Amino acid sequence: MINTLTLNPAIDKVLYLEKLEKNVTSRIQDTAEVIGGKGTHVSINLNILGKNSKAFGISHGKTGQRIIDALAKFGVDVRFIHKATPNSRTNYLLVEETGDCTIIAEKGVQLSNCDLQDIVSCMKNEIQTNDYLVLSGDASNSPDTAVYNEILTELKDKKLKIFLDTSGDSLKQCITESPFLIKPNLDELSTLCNRALTCDENDIVSAIDSLAPYNIEIIAVSLGSAGSIIKTSDGIFKATPPKIRVINTIGCGDSFLSGLIYGIHNQLSTIDMIKLATAVSAATAESSLSVGFKPKRAYELISSVTVNKIR
Repeated sequence: MINTLTLNPAIDKVLYLEKLEKNVTSRIQDTAEVIGGKGTHVSINLNILGKNSKAFGISHGKTGQRIIDALAKFGVDVRFIHKATPNSRTNYLLVEETGDCTIIAEKGVQLSNCDLQDIVSCMKNEIQTNDYLVLSGDASNSPDTAVYNEILTELKDKKLKIFLDTSGDSLKQCITESPFLIKPNLDELSTLCNRALTCDENDIVSAIDSLAPYNIEIIAVSLGSAGSIIKTSDGIFKATPPKIRVINTIGCGDSFLSGLIYGIHNQLSTIDMIKLATAVSAATAESSLSVGFKPKRAYELISSVTVNKIR
């Protein structure tokens, strides 16, 4: 079973603008509301691909109930803890006609140690030995930046396959637990390596090599429109996405991760896994929303994805 954890879920309010300019009144052309939080996005995307998951997390108030209801509508097995007050956060996504996207995010409800113990207890009861666990997204509302490490310590006897997609101190501390997969972008990889990186292929491969002491099976470095470089047990590969009309790039990384998890769970070959993940990400970029994609379109795009082994 695949399990996801979202400690700081949200409702994403998407505002569509012609152009965002400072100190100028911007007229909203349209709006939409979708669920926010990287873990919830992974659960939804997996469900669209035909793979159910258990979604763990904590939500608050009326906004939190809307988050739970939205997950349930996608057919996700929701295992959230819900508390009556205060309210889970709302994020504002400003999407311009050029495809440029700006996120204005609330901090979210600050969690207590008791909240985290409640979540861990729920996960201990529900998660089985050798399950997948996706630790994805913002944990800045937790009392400790090492919260993911603490959760993994509590669940160590379950021998879980860990998929990690976070940033900052959470990422730096959690890789010491040797997760199965991490998905840093260029900035996050730079943070891990303590040096500024460029999109140069050799520079990125060198950075990946420097993480060898952490024994991470798969390191998938997302490079936006430039594609990705993925280190696996079969070698290091460069994926080039298909040419599409980009509408909204928010959520593409979550879709990419979902495709990788789906491919691994379904025992696809390394190249087929990378092609699927890249195609799912591209299909998401064609959508105006921050989560979800058309599965038929994703499968159409697979043939336009190029994957080359670089080492």
